[in-house]
Amino acid sequence: MSETAETAIVAPGGWLAEFQRSRCAGDSALATYQGLLADEIVLPQSAADNADPAMLVLASSAWTEAMVEQLLYIHGEFAPESSFSFFAHDYLVQATAGGHGAYFARRQSDELALKCVAQGLKSMLADPHLEIFNLGARLHRLPAPGARKLAVQKGYRDVKSAIRDLDKRLAELETREPLMARHKTWLKSLRKVTFAPDAEMTKHMGRLMQPNKLRPQRKAEMDRLREEKERTDPAFQAARALCEMAGLKFGGLRVIGAARLREVWAEGPDVAAFSFRVETDKGPRAALFYVEGGIFKKRLAVLIEKGNPLPLGSLSPSEAEYEAVISR
Repeated sequence: MSETAETAIVAPGGWLAEFQRSRCAGDSALATYQGLLADEIVLPQSAADNADPAMLVLASSAWTEAMVEQLLYIHGEFAPESSFSFFAHDYLVQATAGGHGAYFARRQSDELALKCVAQGLKSMLADPHLEIFNLGARLHRLPAPGARKLAVQKGYRDVKSAIRDLDKRLAELETREPLMARHKTWLKSLRKVTFAPDAEMTKHMGRLMQPNKLRPQRKAEMDRLREEKERTDPAFQAARALCEMAGLKFGGLRVIGAARLREVWAEGPDVAAFSFRVETDKGPRAALFYVEGGIFKKRLAVLIEKGNPLPLGSLSPSEAEYEAVISR
């Protein structure tokens, strides 16, 4: 499995490099593709040794996040398989927690993410997962008449019933054949993956910072974009307000995505939510956006501290604000 799958994507950057070359105009540091600079993946040995396959998959996602958010590479400048792993796991988590509708509402215009999911699942030989993903992508990205026609061709009454069935099929598939175990096996099979003692991970990140010559310019550009976003983005505005209610100093925001609210806040209602990690001066907190009620729906945002049964703060965003938050 590993050798065949890997051989298909080891050309210098493969299709991901070509994709980035075609869309990066070079008019800013973040829109400049430098080529494949760091074609290796270093993961902690403890995650590889752990009996729970999720530990290695999560470590791989953390590696990808560090390459993008700390070392400031763009996808395609570091090992493509790292991106495949990250987006394949992102799909599984989002679609399992919030359904395919929520996943594609967030990702359907992100061509890079969708292509990486498909390549990752294909490389893992996860054909049943890939079939479900591909049908979901087509149903969400085709014009409405084409999506309806496809749904009927697949034996469904309409697009909504098709999407509901994809959620059911994925849940059943995960019960029979969880992707996480296959994902771990695939990661361990990749020749460019190195396992290092946990204490050496920081050293490897420092070493891999050197090839990215655009890092200073990208950091300055990202700081400007972040400041602008924090002034105008409803999620940042809500998180700041929630922190003020709780007497906390806001330090940053990261999208987690769709989740069952009770997975984060056990005392809350049993509904779907959209989750953010909020950095504060007292440690991380969770901001959860969700809808409560039947006919008379109420949109809510709460700030949650692990182990605290009551919210630290709560807001009622407008419908427009709520939709802007969950559609990212």
